[in-house]
Amino acid sequence: MKIRGSQTARADGTGHRLKRRARRVRALVLAALTTAAVAGPNATSAQELTRLYAPKPPAGSAYVRVVDLTRSGSPISFSSDARAVQPGSGEAASIYRIVKGGAPLTLNLAGKPVNGPVTPPADAFSTLVITPDESLILIPDSTEGRNDLKAQLRFYNLVPDCIGAVTVVDGPKVFEGVATHDTRQRSINPIEATLEASCGATKTETLKLPPLKAGDHYSLFLVPTGGAPVLAGQRDETEPYRAPAN
Repeated sequence: MKIRGSQTARADGTGHRLKRRARRVRALVLAALTTAAVAGPNATSAQELTRLYAPKPPAGSAYVRVVDLTRSGSPISFSSDARAVQPGSGEAASIYRIVKGGAPLTLNLAGKPVNGPVTPPADAFSTLVITPDESLILIPDSTEGRNDLKAQLRFYNLVPDCIGAVTVVDGPKVFEGVATHDTRQRSINPIEATLEASCGATKTETLKLPPLKAGDHYSLFLVPTGGAPVLAGQRDETEPYRAPAN
């Protein structure tokens, strides 16, 4: 009887320890789930607040980017903003920068004003092209017909004396009949495709579009070189707005 009682006591003690351990595990799991549930919304709220309270550009601002066809590699800046606006490596254009709209804008190349100035329209996007002879051309980037349920594709023909076109390789035309210093845009379904451009009978090397999703904006540039024209492409981006210092 004493042996049986001792065995029962040990069994009861083991059972209590297992129950306590199970309760601790459940408590830890519950605490982890609660922390995750609380942190998730808080993290999302923090991101939303960051976007909500980020500086907003004033009404009447203009959005401009620069294509440098001189290919000099010299520093480019605006007279109103000393920060460089160089295109990224392998890209034809800089990203959009926010400036005062409806006001003359002078562009500096290697510290010297480019022939101009130009006046970018307020509340609109524009592409500024520095030509090989260092003149400045403003091309308005229309947003008419924008559809955020699709990807937006825009084509610029920057080759002199050329009627440009873009075609899907072994497929249909995407753009055609685009004159020099003109641009066209269209909405496309988010697909992957390989494109080629042409000036008359002269064709460029092919360019593979990156994966595009609904709401993405992508620009194609037909640019002159020492030889055959080149088709370049990049995603459209805008710098965050920097409010003037008080």
